[in-house]
Amino acid sequence: MESAEEYLKAFALSGEVRQLLADPDNADLLQKAQQYTIDFSNVKGIFEGLYIADTNTYVLTHTSSGAVGITTREGESLETFQNTILASQELTNLGIMQSPGTGNMVISMYYPIYEGKTCLGFVGAGVYADRLMDALLDLELKNLPESKYVFMNAQTGVYIYHEDESLLNTQAEEKGHVEIIKHVQDAGNTDTTLYTYENEKGKNQLVVYKYLDNRDWIFMLQADASKVYGSVSMVRILMGAACAGVAAIIILVTLLILSKTGKELMVVEHAISGLSEFDLDADKGLESFYGRKDEVGMIAYATHKVCKHLKAAIEDMERILSEIADGNLTVDVTKNESYYIGGLKMLTGSLQAIRSKLMKVIKEISFVSHQVNAEAGQVLSRADSMSQGAEEQALSVQALGDAISNIEQQADSTAKFASLAKEENVRTHQRIETCSSDMLNLMSAMQTIDEKSKEIIKVIKTIEDIASQTNILSLNAAVEAAWAGEAGKGFAVVADEVRMLAGQSAEAARNTAFLIRETVTAVETGSHISDLTNQALQEVVASAEHVSDAVSSIFEAADDQPGAVERISQELERISDVVRSNGDVVKDSAAVSEKMSEQAAMLKEQVSKFHV
Repeated sequence: MESAEEYLKAFALSGEVRQLLADPDNADLLQKAQQYTIDFSNVKGIFEGLYIADTNTYVLTHTSSGAVGITTREGESLETFQNTILASQELTNLGIMQSPGTGNMVISMYYPIYEGKTCLGFVGAGVYADRLMDALLDLELKNLPESKYVFMNAQTGVYIYHEDESLLNTQAEEKGHVEIIKHVQDAGNTDTTLYTYENEKGKNQLVVYKYLDNRDWIFMLQADASKVYGSVSMVRILMGAACAGVAAIIILVTLLILSKTGKELMVVEHAISGLSEFDLDADKGLESFYGRKDEVGMIAYATHKVCKHLKAAIEDMERILSEIADGNLTVDVTKNESYYIGGLKMLTGSLQAIRSKLMKVIKEISFVSHQVNAEAGQVLSRADSMSQGAEEQALSVQALGDAISNIEQQADSTAKFASLAKEENVRTHQRIETCSSDMLNLMSAMQTIDEKSKEIIKVIKTIEDIASQTNILSLNAAVEAAWAGEAGKGFAVVADEVRMLAGQSAEAARNTAFLIRETVTAVETGSHISDLTNQALQEVVASAEHVSDAVSSIFEAADDQPGAVERISQELERISDVVRSNGDVVKDSAAVSEKMSEQAAMLKEQVSKFHV
């Protein structure tokens, strides 16, 4: 792997590559670089493909002539490639993948070419991964002949190498492998790490893995834990026998030592017993053992150190708690932090936490006392306002009672007026009925006049006919008289007079007929008006009946008003009682609010004694 990277860098730094990227349109340089690419790949024999491309991934040269002139990336993929792979002059290894052209497992590598701070292009290569696989298979660790090797991409979780070829370039799903990937992603630790887990078959697996951060790979050596630890069973048996023998020897030696140092141990045991009862002066009498290097000396000195540190720690705790009891929450808890060693270290954290929590509680109590004091003042003010409002309500209720009394008097007056209106309405209704009867008689008379007028017209028509006949007869008589000569002159005069009278009678009949027709017309008009008047009068009668009903209702309502006013007066009396009761409650609330305000002031005074 290292040699492949060095070869690619050597190819990238050659003059042929740099010259072509500086002038990619030069046909001579292009031909020369193409030949150099093929020759370099053939000499080294490790590249499946080797090529030169510009910053837009346009392939200028390639070991495969069919790949020359293609663009490997476009759009977002090109932009990502330029912002990552080509962002700095560093070799990038994208891991093991399957070549899309041949299907071989290759390692994709890229190396950008820069001129100052400008990227001219890059060289890319697909390195055969078979040699890496062979090297892994050739690895043999002592006592781990059945171990297997795995390469995974730490970011994608894809198998780069696995003994099971069907898993290559697939997502890791084995429980232990997924957990290892997560550990690497979370911690990024590059140290060699031992990890055990139980696989899906219920067998314990032992894994040694290392994170290769320069390639973002995880290399794992995996084996069955039962096989790894199988050889340990015999060692355990041998070690057990050896331990038993050594134990017997130790027991004998210990008995000899105990017989020699029994008295000294009794002294030490007494001190330890006192220490177990928290006698902090239990180390007195052990001073003669402090300088000794044997077990008794070490135990005695250890007992002395325990007593010393316990006493110092307890005295310091007493100092801190006393200060806190006196209200000094700013006491320095870490002043004698060196006294707290070993398991006592947790006490410093606990004391700091206690002080912090007390300070927080006191501050919160102080804040709440301020709030309670302020709220109590507001409640007291509102209670005073409510008390004043209750008094005003009482006055309003009293005024309302007076108004109800006036309403009651007015209701009595209304009842009297309603009674008078009812009587007057009855009389009015009787008069309207009389008028209606007279109107009916008038309409009957008008109808009779109309009928008689029509009969007179018939008589006049007869007179007109008689006058017409008389006129004709007079004309005939005049003619006959003319034929008679002198003898008929007298008769002719009479005939003229008769004709004149007939004409006058006809004229008088016509005048009379005209007057009668006008009279008939007037009678018809009067009859129509009488009908309208009668209809209006009937409506007046109906309205009078409605008015009578309404007046009766008013009268009944007026009779009910005194009772309703009485009920309103009773309810008003109850409201007055409630208002008085509310006034008493408001006064009590004001008293309670005043007491609460005093208690809040006392609480504030007590809290002010603490120094925070």
